[in-house]
Amino acid sequence: MSVSFWTMFCVVYGGVLFLSLKRGAFALVLGFLSGLGVAFFCLRYLPGVFTSQAFYAVAAGVLCGVALGTVAEKRRLPGAVFFWLGALLWGSSGGLVSMDVLTALLAAITGGACLYLVCGAVLPEEVGEKQFLLRAAGGLLGFWLGVWLDFLHI
Repeated sequence: MSVSFWTMFCVVYGGVLFLSLKRGAFALVLGFLSGLGVAFFCLRYLPGVFTSQAFYAVAAGVLCGVALGTVAEKRRLPGAVFFWLGALLWGSSGGLVSMDVLTALLAAITGGACLYLVCGAVLPEEVGEKQFLLRAAGGLLGFWLGVWLDFLHI
């Protein structure tokens, strides 16, 4: 249940992120899903990546992923691609349980980019006060739900 749920989450979040960048809509929904994404990438995705045998290479990969997420955000590149790739890696490896070093490095880069993008979506800089508050409230609710789901192992 856990692997399929979080795989579908990444796919849906990528779609919502793609649609919201085009229209500037879905403030509360995007904030909620972003908060859920912060919990997922902090508590499930990246800890699975760090269990790899190449710890230092994976740590460098996460930092490269954060830099790549920064470039994607600043240049308005479609960040949904990172989430769809994360869903592919998470689903195909059964929750990043058993993977080789190359897959772990790719997952680390993807996870770092996704974590940066979801954190930036919770509290964006260039939106109005109303959208900022809606995203922040949704992000807080989504994060707490994500923590609760993690404790339930869903």
